[in-house]
Amino acid sequence: MKQDRAKARLSLCVLTLLCLLCLPGAASAGGFALYEYSARGNAMGGATIALADDASAVAYNPAGITQLPGTRVMFGLTAIAPTADVQTANEKTTTQANIYTPPHAFISYQAGERAWLGIGLYTRFGVGTQYGYEWAGTTKLYRSELETYSLAANLALKLTDSLSIAFGPELMYSSGDLRSRPTSTTDQMISVSGFGVGGQLAVHYKFNDQWSAGFTYHSTQKHVDKGRAKFTENAGLQDGNITMSLTLPASYNLGVAYKPNDKWKFEVDAVFTQWQDYEKLVYDYEKKPLSLTPGQIERDKNWRNVWRFQGGAEYQALDWLALRAGFVWDQDPVRKGYEDYMLPSSDRKIYSTGFGVTDGAFTYDVSLMYLVNNHRSVDSNSINNVGAYEVSNSRAYMAGFSIGYTY
Repeated sequence: MKQDRAKARLSLCVLTLLCLLCLPGAASAGGFALYEYSARGNAMGGATIALADDASAVAYNPAGITQLPGTRVMFGLTAIAPTADVQTANEKTTTQANIYTPPHAFISYQAGERAWLGIGLYTRFGVGTQYGYEWAGTTKLYRSELETYSLAANLALKLTDSLSIAFGPELMYSSGDLRSRPTSTTDQMISVSGFGVGGQLAVHYKFNDQWSAGFTYHSTQKHVDKGRAKFTENAGLQDGNITMSLTLPASYNLGVAYKPNDKWKFEVDAVFTQWQDYEKLVYDYEKKPLSLTPGQIERDKNWRNVWRFQGGAEYQALDWLALRAGFVWDQDPVRKGYEDYMLPSSDRKIYSTGFGVTDGAFTYDVSLMYLVNNHRSVDSNSINNVGAYEVSNSRAYMAGFSIGYTY
């Protein structure tokens, strides 16, 4: 009977996963890197690089899956609702609080005494910004959505009882939906998609039963996404093919964890993102707007490399109940003079909490997060051709849920 119930629960989980994968996966973030890979990780501020003791380690630190005997699966999503007030010289507008739902799904499998396989589907980058159709900057942008889905496969090897390594490829699907109004009666709609290939390398080390450390490297990825540029009410503008090229940054993630007893776990992390890789965004039009000739339009980004610091704690209140909390400080990579309407952001802080429930072979994790960006004043600049504006009350509400199962 218990086996039948377990199979029924697992079937429901798989069906739910298929539904989740049909949902959109973009979101607004500091820069536009995302770290919401599991509800447990969310609740701890993402600080599970050194702990890495559930299936979401495939994303946070795949070398950590050598701590997981047998087969583990996990899946879920994080719902993210970002919004901000943008004050231009002429008006104040509030970006629409759309809800984005990047999913996550993981499986770890012990293939031998010292070898594990891990596969993960998750989102590492995303942008979701939408203004009103009539807002002051509509000629530049009124909607910007970039979403990615990473499919990563890793081989993890337990070299010694203390030291494990992992490595593998990462296939990333990316798509973009950019909309503006180049004239008062014309919409420009750019829709593109494509794939990039990168990889990751990870290390996990246990000093003793109390202390452990982890390191994960994600490589740079170059994307050349293809699609169409369409115009409403022609007005001398013609539809045509378009290619959008960008380079997504490498990142270096280091964490140290401390477990003083069976009840408590603590971790602090430092994440370095190499945003200098994201040098420019290039649009290659088959028919360049307003000239009807082929050509490129380049948007200089010139972002800076930044740090993210995060910490989290977990308390095992009962055999079946774990309580969690975390905090994040995330540096914004957009240099002064290079701001644009696509990403009205600044340095940010994230406060997180949540809990986990264990029910036999199943785990259920819930997280709540509140993100707040600092106020930012932007001078007019000719690089992105934007006027002066101010960003205030920029925030996001996030809720995550994950289901795990152990065979």
